[in-house]
Amino acid sequence: MKKNILLILCISAAFSAFSKSVAESTVETYRLKNDIPVYVRQIPDNRICAVYFVVKGGTAYLTPEASGLEDAVFSMMSMGSEKYSYAEIQALEFDTQSSISSSTSRDGSVFAMTSIDSYFDKTFDCFSDAFLNPIFSQREYELFMTNCRQSIQSALNNPGSMLFYYSQKLLYDGHPYQTSSAVTIDSVENITLSAIRTFHSSLLDSRRISVVACGSFSVPELLEKLNETLGTLHAGKNALKDTAVEPLSVSGENAVFVHQAAAGTGFVMRAFASPSVTSPDYPVARIVCDIYSDILFNVVRENYGACYTPESSIVSSAAPFGFEYLYRASNLTDFSRYMDEARGIMERGVVISGRNADGQYIFEPLEDRLEGYINSYINRKFASQATTGGIAGRMCASLLQFGDVFSADALTGIAQKTTAEDILRVFKKYWVDGSSRWFAVVSPEDEERIKF
Repeated sequence: MKKNILLILCISAAFSAFSKSVAESTVETYRLKNDIPVYVRQIPDNRICAVYFVVKGGTAYLTPEASGLEDAVFSMMSMGSEKYSYAEIQALEFDTQSSISSSTSRDGSVFAMTSIDSYFDKTFDCFSDAFLNPIFSQREYELFMTNCRQSIQSALNNPGSMLFYYSQKLLYDGHPYQTSSAVTIDSVENITLSAIRTFHSSLLDSRRISVVACGSFSVPELLEKLNETLGTLHAGKNALKDTAVEPLSVSGENAVFVHQAAAGTGFVMRAFASPSVTSPDYPVARIVCDIYSDILFNVVRENYGACYTPESSIVSSAAPFGFEYLYRASNLTDFSRYMDEARGIMERGVVISGRNADGQYIFEPLEDRLEGYINSYINRKFASQATTGGIAGRMCASLLQFGDVFSADALTGIAQKTTAEDILRVFKKYWVDGSSRWFAVVSPEDEERIKF
């Protein structure tokens, strides 16, 4: 227990110190000769440099039948370029401990490099060539597609993954998010090498690209490198897509899927619309998830033994959903009543701190425990974002989600000011009053037995 307290204190202290250093370092904004914006956050005395290329748009530029095409393009960029073979890129990363990677979401994609300053020039040359001039070889394409098919098959062979796969497909049916950022079972055969090459060309549109750089830089030298590479790109001729999406409306019949691997148990989800990642309710809802998950655990698992692990969480997007999830439910007829009980306890503004000698719950006011939940949320954000690459990643996420590099940081400030009244208001609005839909994966023998 003392070790855990010490760890929390150390993380909190480090968070304060690191946040101060980041706050003191200003974000400078520059423009390349083709008007691509460059956001530079100087972190003095830091030898790790991070440069991220951000391409806005995401799934707005795709149809459901082409889901995952952008992810395929970005994944294959680092698998060989005109100047560097795939083997040479891997050797460079190993020898210099640099990294070249990518990530794709429904809002857009990020192509990222991190490097020690002494290897920056060499890594940047490889990184920029991979972005601008990938070769998309037949061999690497076949390897990538084999991995995609295996990932899809693996997801559909796992009852828990299968539940989330098909529930999202049904929830977003007819919504712009019907197009997934990942390759799906319905799009995998459409991700051809020709489509990848063509789509890459359309991504090289200076109007859609931004640069985020974090570290200790000579700005003139950085801008010179960027102008020699990204600065050569032109603005596309086609009109830019409107990336705004309407909120998700959760409706429709409950759905049960069957898989023999679920024999003797069940995987259950209740889904509902949750706050957009840009909403002030979003960080509050994140804290709600932690509090309510603890109550679910105490009621559904500890008291009734109705599942192995219960939890509640929300998706981070512009049109997200939240969910209550029971992993390996053992009671397929009464679980919804137990979850109703947990929801009722949360609505009362109390948490469960233990049990008395008679086995009855011991309740504690939410206000008395809220600070700990807030600190836990903030410390988790710090743990994943306290590096140079983490700061750059947060700025990129802010660009894609908010349109600027600063707004994502405001979420922590909202979390710090969260009150018990905020918690109960958000819980009631989304978890209680919002319409919901049930999904489950069970064995064929239990398909008719499960009750929501």
